[in-house]
Amino acid sequence: MGELFALLAALSWTVAAYGFRHLGGQLTPLQLNFWKGVLACFGLAVFIALSGQWIALPARVWTPLLLSGLIGIALGDTLLFSALNRIGERTTLTIAESAAPLFTIGLGMLWLGEFLTLWQWLGAALILPALFWVLEPSNPTHRNHPLSGLSFAIGAALCQALGIILTRQVFLSIDLPASQGALLRIAAGVAVLPLVLRLRNQPIWLRLNARQWLLLVISTFLGTLLGIWFQQLAVKHAEAGVVQTLIATCAIMAFAIDRLRGNRASNKAWVGLALAFSGVALIALS
Repeated sequence: MGELFALLAALSWTVAAYGFRHLGGQLTPLQLNFWKGVLACFGLAVFIALSGQWIALPARVWTPLLLSGLIGIALGDTLLFSALNRIGERTTLTIAESAAPLFTIGLGMLWLGEFLTLWQWLGAALILPALFWVLEPSNPTHRNHPLSGLSFAIGAALCQALGIILTRQVFLSIDLPASQGALLRIAAGVAVLPLVLRLRNQPIWLRLNARQWLLLVISTFLGTLLGIWFQQLAVKHAEAGVVQTLIATCAIMAFAIDRLRGNRASNKAWVGLALAFSGVALIALS
């Protein structure tokens, strides 16, 4: 079940990435990260109030849970948006989503003692190289400041991995509702951003037209509220390395969206797509 939620999280983030990318010209990465977090917290708070999915948390889980939000969301998403603005969706997703599973698998073994099965290793070995073939990062359609964009993408991957590991640590110690975990993680990430915005002399309030606000709300609902909620459910039911590897298929899904938009792909990219699907099948069935 955790594998299915990981794939749903990947789909949510893939679709939302295009919306966030179109807002990159109107908002800085910090502003975008702050407002998507505020909107997501509001939506999750309404759901929790209606469903009653809230429990008292022991003191031992507060630190890793809040740190996972600060590192994985406040810092990680800001770095990701910075990379999107510099090197575009395809290259950013290729670099970030290829590196994040490797970081997560390594940290999962060292930190949590979680080791993948042989079939899971084989699945990961098919998915990760396939990302480069599918998205062909050497020929991006949008590239500004490639060195800084690459650095931001790798930094975002490391933050994603740390956020997943810390969240998994919480779920291993307590039966936490996924909606509550998502709300607290996002709130922790959002809480520090107003101070950072002030230090960077960036305004908190936005000047967006109605269409841009609608795009922000829809992208936030898909990529932040649903995406992190699905991620929490995935981490609750599956190993951190498996979850992050399957979430990396958002790059494969971006390839499919590009095809629907009429962009062509090379034969090598189609082979990569087949390899990636084979890898997902191996992990899901193991």
